[in-house]
Amino acid sequence: MFRILSILSILLTLPILAQSKEELFARPGVIGDSLSQGFFGVTVEKKSQQWAYPVLVSKQAGSNVSYNTLKGPYLNLEDVLKGDCGPICIGSAIIGGNESTVSLPTHAGITGAEYTTVLKTSGKCNDISATKWERQWYWATWYWYTYKWVQVQDCQEPDKFHQFGLRDSGTQMEIMEKVKPTFLFGTAAANHVLCTALHTSLDCLDETRFLNDIREVMRRMAAIGSIRGGVLFTIPNVTAIAYLEEYKDPQGRPDYTGLKAFYRTSVSNPDEVLDAKEIAEVSKFLTVLNNEIKAQGAAMGFAVTDAKVLFDDIKENGRPIRSSGGWTPGNAYANWPLPNKPGIFGLDGVHPNMYGHAVMANELIKSINNYYKLNIPEVNEYNAWYNDSLNRNPVDLKNFLSNNIIGQVISWLIGIFA
Repeated sequence: MFRILSILSILLTLPILAQSKEELFARPGVIGDSLSQGFFGVTVEKKSQQWAYPVLVSKQAGSNVSYNTLKGPYLNLEDVLKGDCGPICIGSAIIGGNESTVSLPTHAGITGAEYTTVLKTSGKCNDISATKWERQWYWATWYWYTYKWVQVQDCQEPDKFHQFGLRDSGTQMEIMEKVKPTFLFGTAAANHVLCTALHTSLDCLDETRFLNDIREVMRRMAAIGSIRGGVLFTIPNVTAIAYLEEYKDPQGRPDYTGLKAFYRTSVSNPDEVLDAKEIAEVSKFLTVLNNEIKAQGAAMGFAVTDAKVLFDDIKENGRPIRSSGGWTPGNAYANWPLPNKPGIFGLDGVHPNMYGHAVMANELIKSINNYYKLNIPEVNEYNAWYNDSLNRNPVDLKNFLSNNIIGQVISWLIGIFA
């Protein structure tokens, strides 16, 4: 009996290898953040949503996901700087909205999301668990009108990406419980640590919250019962993204020296830079985060892609781009594209461009194929580079911000309000 139970225990922890591609991807579902939604050039719009890794991987697997298509808010910097988006286009994009909607999206990934918001933020409420106390008036007797304090939901409006992306379907977690996916794209960890790079601050780090919320998400996912497989990926070193660049304080002050946002020409206080001690703390937290992702992947029987190793390799060695005929424009590196220098980032220095999403999709496909013994075809990376307008016709954003009078004004405004 002990031997039988041991064998059953081992079998239950192994990936379900006997499943076909069609069975796994019968109904893919997605939770996630800007990487899954298709954020590009500080906005989300239909064309960039079509590049996002869940859409590409599902398509390569012969399936599809449904989602609410957006037309903003904010701007596609590439279109604006190339003159393809005039005043009316800019105004419309800043306001944002939906180009089309679905009643229940199977793809619920939202820009800015993390495992906490997967659980708590809907298209209607910033936090569905938030409550407040308010007076409830009533007639105690026919002549005495009085009140009592009651606890009610405190439903405050979420950001526009959640409003337009989720609408009235619920939180990302609630949507998955309705969709009952067979395959889950389940990573929403990046913003738990990316916030340090974007704000050059450690104030947002909260290990307890991250661990509690990723475990609760996976517990509820497992309870759905329909999920037969999935994929997670680790988070790259966020202090090495193109958004940050090295800065050495002219006066040699250590807390003014480190990594600053690319648009800043100088550092006026320590809050505008990640110094060496802070970078070490970010690295320590990132290790905790990625170890937990790997552990949750193993517990769920999911494939796991080590995106940190991938990113480190691209930053160090580049990613070869080669056509079927053997011609190559060179290697793509961890930067936004410049003339004769292909890159995987968009102009914000944080999110992938069209080519970068193809690279990410292929790494996920490799992990899925290896783990589940499938043969999902990879995305043609050369074609993705060839059709990527930013790689084919680069914009030197740093030069624009530094040497163009309009760019200098924009850079100054960002520095004031960021």
